[in-house]
Amino acid sequence: MVEKKAKKTETKAKKEKKTEKKPKVKKERKTKKKEVEEIEYILEKSNEENSTKHEFLPVSVMREIDARIEKYSLNASEKQKLISISEKAYLKNKVEPGEAVGIIAAQSIGEPGTQLTLRTKHYAGAAEVSVGSGIQRVEEIVDGRSKSKYPTMDIYLTEEFRKTKEKAEKIANSLIDVRIGDVIEVKEDLAKKKIFITIKEKDIKEKGIDRTDLIKKMEKYLKIKGKEKDNGFEFGPSKEPLLKGRKNLNKLISTRIHGIRGIEKTIVSKEGNEFMIKTSGTNLKNVLKLPEIDTKRTTTNDIKEISKVLGIEAGRATIVEELHKTFRNNGILIDVRHIMLLADLMCFEGDVKGIVRTGITRQKSSPLARAAFEETTKHLLDAAFKSEIEELEGVVENIIVGQPIKVGTGKVQLIMR
Repeated sequence: MVEKKAKKTETKAKKEKKTEKKPKVKKERKTKKKEVEEIEYILEKSNEENSTKHEFLPVSVMREIDARIEKYSLNASEKQKLISISEKAYLKNKVEPGEAVGIIAAQSIGEPGTQLTLRTKHYAGAAEVSVGSGIQRVEEIVDGRSKSKYPTMDIYLTEEFRKTKEKAEKIANSLIDVRIGDVIEVKEDLAKKKIFITIKEKDIKEKGIDRTDLIKKMEKYLKIKGKEKDNGFEFGPSKEPLLKGRKNLNKLISTRIHGIRGIEKTIVSKEGNEFMIKTSGTNLKNVLKLPEIDTKRTTTNDIKEISKVLGIEAGRATIVEELHKTFRNNGILIDVRHIMLLADLMCFEGDVKGIVRTGITRQKSSPLARAAFEETTKHLLDAAFKSEIEELEGVVENIIVGQPIKVGTGKVQLIMR
């Protein structure tokens, strides 16, 4: 009886094991289906007539070649020529296994970085919209600073508004952040508790501000009815204490009456066949809400703002574009892949982190790698308190202890008899 029971439990266990394995096989089939399709595609291409041996090219590259052949309807000889050119370009740009890409990227960015200008800014257009450039701009991007020193926006307009300069200028003026203090002059008589406000009529007309709306706001904040007197308005005498009256006046002066927060200056410039707006100051989130704006092309140079509004992938693309543009403007050509590697490292965690002690270096698992950058004793003490183990996996830690680094030939382990 005991033997029979044991056999039954064994058969039950075997059945359970079999049922557990079934869903795993299905998952493998699903993932393998794509691989089979790609292998079939490669075999089909290699068996074709007039085709050269290009099996080592990735499927994405081969598909792109096919698309170009169809687009330009190339004959057999032209097709072969295109394939051979693509092969050469692919092999030339291919990275060797175990290549120290990080060190090469650091050298490629760091060395020409010493030749960048120390100019803090240059001006885009006659209205002097300052744009950061040179070493300071590179530093700002790489450090992953929360705010750009010279924030600017490139605002593109929809079909209706981009054709004429007048329409573009009207929108440009409506964007400028105008406070009540910018369009009024204030004089105070503290003894009589009276305030005299003169409205700058010229500024109101230029900025398109409604006069009656302005007067209503002045009365609302000062909590007194105004009387028109000598080309201005008289408010008072006030029943409130001087301190409260002063607070109300400060509130009035700093109140926004027009435009978007953060945009200080705007300039309309022509780009190709259309008019667009360049700004000094940035507020991407609120600008994109406007119906006159082309949301697909409008951008800012503030990387943190882009990653918050449009997501981390957009932030990563902006790091690549801005760094490349800064080097290009100084006549320095760097392979974009070095910059892409840096951008990937900065955005890997889903947030833009700078190459500083509080950013990427802080996240390293190796205590020696953290200590090698800044605050050496602090990192070593922290590691000792937490009983951290040094795995000696990275480049920095192996250099510190005098071991061969696991890069290039050091990646291969050979035993000779």
